[in-house]
This record gives sequence, structure tokens and C-alpha cells, in this order.
Amino acid sequence: MKKGDYELIKQINRRLILSAVRNQQPVSRAALSRELGLSKSTVSGIVDELIKKKLIIEEGQGESTKEGGRKGIQLFFNPKCSFGIGVDIGGTKILLVVTDLDGEIIFKEEHPTEKNPEKIVKLIYNFIDRSNTPLDLISAMGIGVPSIINTKEGIVVDAPALKWRDYRFLDFLKEKFEFPCFLNNDVNCAMYGELRFGAGRDCSDLLFIAIGTGVGSAVYANGQIVEGATFSAGEIGYLVDKSDVENGYKRVPGEFGAFENKTSGTALTKYGMTPKELFDQYYQGDREAQEIIKDFTLNLAIAIANASCLLNSSKVIIGGGVSRSMVGIIQHIQRLANQWTPFFVEIESSQFQTDAGAIGAVAYAFEMLESL
Repeated sequence: MKKGDYELIKQINRRLILSAVRNQQPVSRAALSRELGLSKSTVSGIVDELIKKKLIIEEGQGESTKEGGRKGIQLFFNPKCSFGIGVDIGGTKILLVVTDLDGEIIFKEEHPTEKNPEKIVKLIYNFIDRSNTPLDLISAMGIGVPSIINTKEGIVVDAPALKWRDYRFLDFLKEKFEFPCFLNNDVNCAMYGELRFGAGRDCSDLLFIAIGTGVGSAVYANGQIVEGATFSAGEIGYLVDKSDVENGYKRVPGEFGAFENKTSGTALTKYGMTPKELFDQYYQGDREAQEIIKDFTLNLAIAIANASCLLNSSKVIIGGGVSRSMVGIIQHIQRLANQWTPFFVEIESSQFQTDAGAIGAVAYAFEMLESL
């Protein structure tokens, strides 16, 4: 067996063991060996490594078995052994969080968006100082940016809100921080948060739709994120239908797509109210607001039905700032979409709401760190 093959197998076994301890704690080495079909020596060696890294702790001898023997030492996952930093850079604000390995927020702050990379780094260091998190306990940092991201090269391809284009942001970050840094699109990050810590746990096929200032989506299929040939998969805001074409719609670089023009927060504000105010009026029975939200709901349900037929996702999660006001219509969207699909589509609201991007950035960082 080649050395590379051996390391890959060991990495897979390490993730299996860590996941099993996390989900079944307390659990013994012997139980892990039986359940995972791994030899006792393999399990014991990997567990010893994880204990040295403080990812796993062991306690006691366990209770006596029915036969009178002693159970093995019990293993527990230790979420407080290390912490992650999540940074969600938006068009108007930057949200920063510190979480433990279970995604529990230890500390968070929100600041107006800063476009200067040097000032962003200073903001992060000041945030870490105020959080009282020791630098040597930070295992990784994830940063989400509203842009197409070349994740292989760490390049921000085009972020109009920040005025960054073809910027090697990841290289810049690696020069400034000693812990590993990871970079991705903000919506992809939010999806990773749901997959690791939220409503998308145990999903191997997921569609995440973020409705905020604009509309974006992220696609997870067969246990992997779908990035596309130019890292642009999920640009759901540019969906068009027959009426858009008949009304003369053509894509204009730098401007919203046809679908965003009907379903984004920006689209809803053209009625003279914030999305929240508009939804409040809707829930109170205002006739005009009900017509507006009826169109919004129909357009969104059609898009979800079409995307679901294409992707066959097991679940659709709706997040973003506007989603906070949509709790009362999620079931209706689900009923509509399921009229047009050949299989049932489950639709849920994001578990993390406005924290999704930052928590997701941490989740993405942990995911990438574990795959190294």
C-alpha cells in the first residue's frame, strides 16, 4: 500500500471514530471497534492520538458488565478543547463569532462593513482580544465573502459590495494569522453551518437558499458541495421564466437577476416598506400586502420546485435576513412546491437566522481542517 493511500485510510478512520464518539458518548474503545468494523489496535491508536489532541477525553472504568467484568474506559468528545473563528463579511455589516467545536457561540460582535483588508485583520484581532480566547486554542478561522470564490486558489473573483476583484484574499490572511484560514462564498458557508450544526445534519443532498438583499443558493449533492466549472453553481437569482423573457428581461452585469428582482429583500422594499414591515402587514390581513406576498410566495415555490426536480435534494433550507419574517409561510411554500414535484420536498427555515453566515464559516473551517 502506498503511503498516500495509508494516510487517506487513516484520515477516514479518524473522522469515523471522532464522529462516533461525538454522537454516542460515552462509548468504549471496544464498542467503537465492533460498530465501525475496525480492529482494536486501529481504534486504540487513533483514540490515543485524539486524546493527545484533547479532542477526546476518557473517564473512569465504566460500570460492571452483567458477567461481572469491568467495562472499558468511557470516551467523551471534548468540544471546549479548541475554538473556531467565523467571519461573515456582508455588504453592510461584518459578523464575527467564536464557537466551540459543537458550534456553540462563546462570543460574538457585529460591526459596519470594512472594505480595507488591513482594517479587517485589525478588527479580527481586536475581536479575539475582547473574546478572551487564547490564540493557541484557536484551531481555525473561516471567512465568508459575498462573491464568487475560487476556493482552490483562495481568490475573491468579484465582490462588488467590497470593490474586490480577482483578489488573493486567502494568501493575505495566511500572512497575518498563525492558525489555518479558509475562505468561501457567504451562502456556501451558511449551508455548511446547517450541515454541521443545524437543520441539515445527516443530509447528503441539500439546497440552501439565502434571501436577503439579493438571493443566492448553495448546493450539496451526494455528500459534496457543488461549485461548478467557474465556482458559480447556485446563482439562483438569475433564474428566468417565460414572462421575464416576454417582458424584455436581459441580464445586465452588476445588476440583479430576474428572480432576485421578484423575491429579494431589495425587491420587496420597492413597495415603500421594509420586508419585515411588509410581512407584518401581511400577517395582520392587509389586502395589498397579501397580494404582494402571494406573488413572492408563488415565485419562490416555483423556483424551489424546479430546482428540486433538477437536484432531487432531500431538504431545502431557507435562510437570509428576509427568512426571519417568513416562518408563517414556509408550510404554504412547501404545499405549493409539492403540487409540481414528482417526490416530496421538505422545506425548513434556517436554524441560525442572521448568525448563519458566521457560524457556517466556522463549520466550513472545521470541515476543511478535518480533511487535511
